[in-house]
Amino acid sequence: MLPSYWESKRLIFSTFDTTQAELAKSLFDSNHQKVAYDHTFRDWPIAEYQALISKSSLPKNPDDLEAFYLRKISTQEGEPIGYIQLELNFPYKGCLWIPMLCLIPDYQCRGLGKEIVDSVLDVALEYAPFDKAMLNVYVENTDAFRFWYKQGFNHIEQFDDTEHELGREYHCIVLSKGISR
Repeated sequence: MLPSYWESKRLIFSTFDTTQAELAKSLFDSNHQKVAYDHTFRDWPIAEYQALISKSSLPKNPDDLEAFYLRKISTQEGEPIGYIQLELNFPYKGCLWIPMLCLIPDYQCRGLGKEIVDSVLDVALEYAPFDKAMLNVYVENTDAFRFWYKQGFNHIEQFDDTEHELGREYHCIVLSKGISR
């Protein structure tokens, strides 16, 4: 399994325990204002977070397809500031999919996002061989698009059809970056 705990220069990555679904929800909800240009930031029931924590805790092997991980991100002082979701070997073997990176607004634009991405990619590559990392981003979420582009996710894999959610249109693209040890 991917390590349940590791540290980078300024951050601690760890698992959520089963009592921390409310914490995961509050971290996510801190970005609710982004729902105007990314419908994934809508209000989700607590059961969604409980399910993510439970799914993340299941035993996994490096070769498992669609192996899901959820890691809490905290400061070195122990203050939770976000989380990251990973799916190993999705959508195919050798690909690392990043479904969500959530960082509370007070900690954005401080260089922590780069540290998170670099650390997560390093740890994932120590665990198993991957040749590509991928994610999706909504075109309307220009801050997220710019962030991921600066992290090297600058190859457009596909431009999905328009999604209609919450009475609006959203346009999703899949970005990728080559990775290796």
